[in-house]
Amino acid sequence: MNVHSDTSKVPNPLFRHMIIHNPGACTVRGKSMPLWGNIGVFILGGCFLLSSSLSFAADQPQELPKPDLKATPPVFQEWNFESSSTDTLPDGFHIFSGGGASTEGWAVHEDSSAPSRSHVVRQSLACQNPDCYQLFVADNIQVDYVDISVRLKMLLGSPSGYAGLAFGIQDAKNFYATVVHPESNHVVVYAVKEGVPTEIAKAELIPNDIPWHFLRIQRYTIVSKEVIEVFFDHHMLLSFWDGSFRVGKIGLVAMGNTGFAFDNLRAMELLTQRPFSRPSAY
Repeated sequence: MNVHSDTSKVPNPLFRHMIIHNPGACTVRGKSMPLWGNIGVFILGGCFLLSSSLSFAADQPQELPKPDLKATPPVFQEWNFESSSTDTLPDGFHIFSGGGASTEGWAVHEDSSAPSRSHVVRQSLACQNPDCYQLFVADNIQVDYVDISVRLKMLLGSPSGYAGLAFGIQDAKNFYATVVHPESNHVVVYAVKEGVPTEIAKAELIPNDIPWHFLRIQRYTIVSKEVIEVFFDHHMLLSFWDGSFRVGKIGLVAMGNTGFAFDNLRAMELLTQRPFSRPSAY
């Protein structure tokens, strides 16, 4: 090793500092070489190797970043009320009312003809105002595109009222109501806004001579159109577009002076109907 003591020729102050504290030089092929010169060669060589490595890495196939998907489990739930005590409101539900109706009249009862063996939810609403209604709303469920259904029994002695499924429930005054009207043999869909029901679709039905009937609704999207389909006893009666309400709660609804029994309320969220991209700008 040779000592290089003339640091005035070192161009870089950092190198000069390193030489003062490390006064040595390396011998390359028998020739003495100042330490700052070795450092320069080392840095140039390192830059060349780094550049080559980056160039090589850029030519290699790169893995695309993984999407950060944050999804909650889809809604799939059925209520048959078998675990609920009779003469009480089932757990997990609450009652809304409008048009002057009370929140009373909903309770679990025994019915030997029930599809789920024995327990049903009965509703009796004594109200002469045709715009009065009650909502039987499931707690902690918010859905957009959904398939909901219920088994229902039209009780005798109250032919003037109507009842069925409610969905898109925003609050006590804003929701969709799809109801069966026994007196006229129609299925009617209402958009209730600020407590006022407006008919948006209607179809005639011929009910089978059976005690329990099946009412079903599917809500999904096709090319940015919000489609609602209504089935009664497994026959599709209505298919139309409406976008009055989107994400909301689901439940049962009764309107007017009526009495119905309900069983096997089911809700299934339609995840495959969610759009994966934003609407186009045009």
